[in-house]
Amino acid sequence: MVPKNHKANRHTKKVFRRTDTKLAVASALTEPEISKKLNEIVDAVRTKAVALAERTHRTLSKLDANLAIELTPEFKADPKWAGLFSLALNCEHGIPVNKRGSGVRRLILVSFFRSEAERRLADGLSRSIIYAIEEPETAQHPYYQQILLESFQQLAAEPNCQVILSTHSPGFASYLPVDSFRFVHREPNGHRTVQEGNESVLRQIVEALGVVPDNRVKVLLCVEGPTDVDALKCLSSSLNSSNPDLPNLANDPRIAFVVLGGGNLINWVNHYYLRGLNRPEVHIYDGDVKNYEDVIHQVNQRMDGSWGVLTKKREIENYLHSDAILEGIGCTVTFGDRDNVPALIRAQNGWNESTIKKKLASCAFPKMTAARVAACDRNNEITYWLTRLAKMLQ
Repeated sequence: MVPKNHKANRHTKKVFRRTDTKLAVASALTEPEISKKLNEIVDAVRTKAVALAERTHRTLSKLDANLAIELTPEFKADPKWAGLFSLALNCEHGIPVNKRGSGVRRLILVSFFRSEAERRLADGLSRSIIYAIEEPETAQHPYYQQILLESFQQLAAEPNCQVILSTHSPGFASYLPVDSFRFVHREPNGHRTVQEGNESVLRQIVEALGVVPDNRVKVLLCVEGPTDVDALKCLSSSLNSSNPDLPNLANDPRIAFVVLGGGNLINWVNHYYLRGLNRPEVHIYDGDVKNYEDVIHQVNQRMDGSWGVLTKKREIENYLHSDAILEGIGCTVTFGDRDNVPALIRAQNGWNESTIKKKLASCAFPKMTAARVAACDRNNEITYWLTRLAKMLQ
């Protein structure tokens, strides 16, 4: 959302051309064990070279004392190790990365920075990391834009890690969390202001980016939070793979998610604009909040085809298979239908529950298969929800 700085953008492109692979060499040279060995080499060479120069100076003094007085042995500079190593990334056809398109080079560079950030966090080499990139969607295929976005969201979920992005792309911005927006714009007096992404400024953001609702939407699916969206998309995708009659919420344009507790910009747009179009609503809330019963009752009393349910289990995370959790985030946990799954995981690793929910949504739910859903959902609740949705779309 930051105004485009053309000068900075040119500099960024220059960096991509020159440092796609040199960054890997530079990073390797900063490793403590490698740096230590290189310093030992430098010290040994310096000692030998200076000793040789001093011997030469003493010999010269015997030949010409006046000339020797003007000369002093000095080791002027340490070697530039980075210039001694060359690393190339070639595809299977032998084409070096610096000959590939700017989108490919940018994707590789972003992958490098992310892998380094993850390594430093895992190794405890940095107490905090700020990861910033300008317009990551530039020159990227929409598929890779989605991969990058998911990658950034996973990185932002790590403790002590912050991700800062700038973008002018409506499509890319549509899937970013609303509360993470910072809207930068110029006032009539020429001063720039920065506003947080709340209800009072979202309309300005929508108008500035030109984000519009999808007119193919037939049903609004209302949930509590963003992780519920990810969970339902993954669960429906798994069941759709074995039963195509069930809608796949991950890619069905006829169903729009509305995150009532905040969420993504596209969800806010759908919520704001589509409310007036009299679309039927489906409300699916976690069963751990007593007050939701009244809300669901009110939805079911409508006469417009809307309906709502509470999960019979405590919350959406209780529909996860323990194997999916192990494969997704590396935690072994046993739980029942009414157990607080994030709290059980927190007891093992100390992550806060918000981070755990995000990790489960992005890493564990994608590991769910139709067989695992069937094993965890013996009452076929999820299949029932999707079957009712399918009838609404006919």
